[in-house]
Formats: sequence, C-alpha cells, structure tokens
Amino acid sequence: MESLDAIVDAFSGGWPLYVLIYLALGWVIVRPSGGFWDQLVSVIGWPLEATQKIAGVTGLPYIFLLPNFLIFGIYTFAPLFVNVGFSVTEGQSILFTERPFTGAQNFERLLGETNIDTGQENREDDKFLQAVVDTLIFVIFQVPIMIFFALCTALALNREIWGRGFWRSIFFYPVMLSPVVVAFLWTLILKRQGVLSVTLMNWGVIDEPIQWLQDESWTMFWSVVVFTWAHLGFYMLILLAGLQAIPKDLYEAAEMDGTSPWRQLTRITLPLLGPTLLVVTVLSLIKAFQAFEELYALNVRWMSIVAYIFETSGLRGNPTAHGLGLAAVASLIVAFALVLLSLIQIWLSNRGTK
Repeated sequence: MESLDAIVDAFSGGWPLYVLIYLALGWVIVRPSGGFWDQLVSVIGWPLEATQKIAGVTGLPYIFLLPNFLIFGIYTFAPLFVNVGFSVTEGQSILFTERPFTGAQNFERLLGETNIDTGQENREDDKFLQAVVDTLIFVIFQVPIMIFFALCTALALNREIWGRGFWRSIFFYPVMLSPVVVAFLWTLILKRQGVLSVTLMNWGVIDEPIQWLQDESWTMFWSVVVFTWAHLGFYMLILLAGLQAIPKDLYEAAEMDGTSPWRQLTRITLPLLGPTLLVVTVLSLIKAFQAFEELYALNVRWMSIVAYIFETSGLRGNPTAHGLGLAAVASLIVAFALVLLSLIQIWLSNRGTK
C-alpha cells in the first residue's frame, strides 16, 4: 500500500499533464512518420525537428554555435570593448558615467618621457618597460625549453614502452593542478629552508640556505622550470597526437631501406610534424606572455606584464586615479602582440598548406 500511495502521490502533481501536452504539441507540429519508435523519437525531440525545418540543414549548425557565440560575446568581446573604454578615460570608478574622457592621455602616462600631470620625469614608462623586458627574457628561455622537452617526451611516449599509458598520465597530471597548488608544492622545495637547500647543504654543495625564488641570480631560472613543469603535459599531448597521425608505413619503408633512426627523425618525423610544432610554438608563446598565476603565487622577484597590469589596476588594494586607465593601455598592448602572433600562425599555416 505504501508503494502504491507513493506512485499515486508522484502522479498527483501537474508534471504528467505537462508531459502529455509536450508530446501532443510535438505530434501536431512534427507529424512523424515511420515505425513506432521512429515516431516516438521524433515526438520527444520535436523542438530540434522543428528548428531544423525552420533553419534548414545549412542553418542548423549556426544555431548550435549560437550559445558559444553568446558566451564569447559576454566574457571575451564585451570586456575587450570595456577595456578600450577604460584606456581613454580616467578615474577609480568602473562606471563610464563617472569616468571623464581623456583621449590618448593614458598612453602618454604609460609611455611618455614626462609625466603630463606633474611635468616631472615619468617613471611609469620605466616600470612598464622593465616588465616587458623581464617578460621577453622569460619567453625567450621558457618557450624553446618547453618545446624541446615536450617534443622529447612525446617522442619517448610514442614508442612501445612498458606502462606507456601510466607515464602519459604522469606527465599530464601537473596540467590538471591548480596554479596555487603548483606554487605551494614548489615553494616547499625552493624556500630558504626547503627541500632543495637542505639537501644541497647535506651534500656539501652550498654552505648556507638560498631563497631560490628571491635571489636575483636564480629567480628567473626557477620561474622557467616551474612554469615548464606545470604546462609541459598539455603541449606533449598535442605533439603526441601529431606523431600518431604520421603514417607508420613511412617508417616501415625507411627501415627496409636501412635508414638510421636519426635520419628518420630529421627526414620524416620533424617535417611531417611541422604544422603541429607551429601550433605548439604559437600557443606556448601566448601562454608565456600571459604567465601570471604560478609566478604570482610563487612571489618571484621579477614582474611579468600581466603582474604589472594586475598591480597597476589597483586589484591588490592600491587604486589610483589613473590606475585602471594605465592597466587598460598596457593590456591592449599585450593583446595586440598576441593577435599579431596569432596572425603569424595563420599566415605560416596557410603558407605551409600551399
């Protein structure tokens, strides 16, 4: 009796009526044909059937892409236009009604030799240019190292080795970690009394502990190491997919001709892997220019461009009258550089295809 009462209570609500209305409406609109199951599927999915009839076969893909376009519009393009508005206005408020228009004055405040507000020497340009130089040094060292080790790892894990799936997951695991977790793990190793300093002192390599992330001679080196370790698995996976797309018949024919492994690598693997390497190179360049989370959590000695934007905008609790405008200008410069890199990738890809 209790189970019967539960069934009666479940159907006592209004939802069965709504289901019947939904199915009846679908039957009237779609008017399905065919067998019973075909008709049932058509009636259940009648909104999709009706949409396809209205939009046609060619228009249906754009309807499926519409939610993605809306998300990009809200979270990518709208902030971009807002950022452009911040770059030509000033003030601490985020409301444009409370931000007077200043034109190109924020560009002058960021890049000019003289401070237009005080008439004295402008020091903001030196701070910004130093962040640019530090970021370029980081990119110049980090990107080639990232590509080299990602390629070597992908080549090793593409071979028939024991536990290949396990090793692939091990190398990809750091990608799934939060940047804060990555920074915490490496801080335990690199802090003054961390694992590295204690181990080296026990081995007699150093006499006193070193704060690796704060020492000017080591901070950039360990920034490259930590950032490469955190993101290596992502690029390894892309290169691994590119390696698996190369036909194995080419290697079999090369082995029959007595071609050495090194010649196979330089004459078959790398040329056919060229488009994938190009994608990895551009993606790693963009990611290196945007490096922030791990470096900020590690509290490294140098300042990246994104860290400069973060601090100048006042997000660390020090808002200024021109902070948002200066940060907006700096971010537009970074965005222009990233767009230029993307255009170079497209041009090189099209050139390679032709």
